[in-house]
Amino acid sequence: MNKHLIVIGTAVLLLTVGLSGCNEITNLFEEIEIDPVIQRANPYINKIVTNDIQLRTYANSIIKDCPSNNKECQINSIYRHIVENFNYVSDPTGTELIQSPEETIQIGGGDCEDLSILFISLLENIGIKTCLILSESHAYSLAYDVDTTNLWNYVEQSFIKLVEDEYGEKIKETFEQSFTLESYNSWYYDGNGTDVEDYACDYLNISYEISSTKALDFYVVPSKEDFNKFTDGETFMNYPDCKEENILSISGVCPNLGNYGGIILSNENWVDADVDVKLEFYLHLSFYKVFENNTITYYRLKGKRCIVVDCTAGEWGYPGYDAGIVGEKIAIDPITKEYTYLT
Repeated sequence: MNKHLIVIGTAVLLLTVGLSGCNEITNLFEEIEIDPVIQRANPYINKIVTNDIQLRTYANSIIKDCPSNNKECQINSIYRHIVENFNYVSDPTGTELIQSPEETIQIGGGDCEDLSILFISLLENIGIKTCLILSESHAYSLAYDVDTTNLWNYVEQSFIKLVEDEYGEKIKETFEQSFTLESYNSWYYDGNGTDVEDYACDYLNISYEISSTKALDFYVVPSKEDFNKFTDGETFMNYPDCKEENILSISGVCPNLGNYGGIILSNENWVDADVDVKLEFYLHLSFYKVFENNTITYYRLKGKRCIVVDCTAGEWGYPGYDAGIVGEKIAIDPITKEYTYLT
C-alpha cells in the first residue's frame, strides 16, 4: 500500500491506495470542493511571476536611481512607472482576459487585475513581499513591511515633479552667485518668478547663506514691487523676523512667506562689497488641499505594516492611496495562497 499527502485548497488528506489508487484519487478530486476563495483567486495568482530574470532586469532598470535596499523608493518608483507608462484597457465585452506581466508590458496596458499582476510580479522579483487584494468589483495589491514616513518623502517628490510639469515652473530652486555689489547700491533676487495658485501651495520657504567683505543690510520682501519701493526710498513691506542689518555673514531660513518672496541686499558703504550668495526657494505644495485622501492607507498583517497600492489610481494617485473600495476585501499571498479578510 502507498500513502500520499494531498493538499487541496485548505484541505489536507492522507490517502491509502492500492493498485487502483489513481481512480480513487480522481474520484476524491471530483467530490471535494476546492476552497472558493482560492478557486476565485487562482486564475490571477497563476499569472503572477515571482522568479524571472527578465522581469527582475526590468524592475531593476526602474529602481536604478533608488538608494540600495530602499524599499519605499523602489515601491514608489515602480508605481510611478506603471501609472505613467501603462494605460487602463478594459477587457472585451463579456470576456474575462487575464494577462501575464509580459503580455501587459507588450500591450502597454491592461485592466485592474492585469496592472496588479504586473506590479506584484515586479516587486516579488526584487524581493518585496506582496498580496493580491480581491473585492467584489476590483483588484489591487498590498506591499509588505513599509515605512510610511519614508514612503511619503518619495511620494512628495513625485508630486513636486507633477506640479512642476503642470505649471512649467520649478517648485524648488537653488541659486548660487558671487558678485560685486557697488557702493550705495542694492541687489534683489526672487527665484524664477513662480507664483503657483493658492490651492497648490501652502507657503514659500527661503533658505540662505550669504557672506560679504563689507557689512550689508538684509531684507526678505513679499514682492518685487516692495524692492522698487525700497530703491525709491518709499515705505515697503518686509518680513521683520528675517531682517538683519550690518551683517558680514548670515545663514538661516525665512519660513511661511506665502506664495511669493525675494531677498534684498543693500550696500550702504562708500566702497564696493564682494558677495557670495546661496539661496534655496521652496514652495511647499498643499497636498492636503489637492487630494481628498491625504494619508497612506495600510493594514497590519503578521505584525507588518502593509500599504495599499492601486495602479488604476493614475498619476495623481500614490502608493498608499485608497479609493475607498467598499464591501468584502480579501488579501491573498501569491506564493503560499494564504489569505486574510481585510477590515
